[in-house]
Amino acid sequence: MIELAKLPMVRRSLRNLFSRPATRRYPTEVRPPVDGLRGSIRFDLEVCNFCGLCAKRCPTLALHVSREERTFAIEDLRCITCGVCIDACKQHGLVMSDSTPRVLVTGAEPPEGSGPGTRLWQGEAPARPARAGAARARKVAEET
Repeated sequence: MIELAKLPMVRRSLRNLFSRPATRRYPTEVRPPVDGLRGSIRFDLEVCNFCGLCAKRCPTLALHVSREERTFAIEDLRCITCGVCIDACKQHGLVMSDSTPRVLVTGAEPPEGSGPGTRLWQGEAPARPARAGAARARKVAEET
């Protein structure tokens, strides 16, 4: 007859039954940040001129910039926080933050052309100066 104490699974099961769990109890025990954590990318709408250099340099294509619509979007689920976009930004509109954003993945349909977890910023359209030809035409019309 086989002795139960000699079976490796029985010993392991009894040890696990009377020991602490191997994992954290997440909602109550939050893991402290690790040294060297990259965090997340923060965007400053006031500084950005929507040149698109950051989106061109992003290796995962997680950034979407539209100069005409003046929009900037980051797909957090694609972003690997490598910092390449921050190095490419000449205006210093992108900064690496220590905090990690909460990404909410819902069943709702994401904005057009983007995935879940997308953060979107939209700036006001800049005032366009009148073209020189149009100004001259107005002057001539006023004089006559």
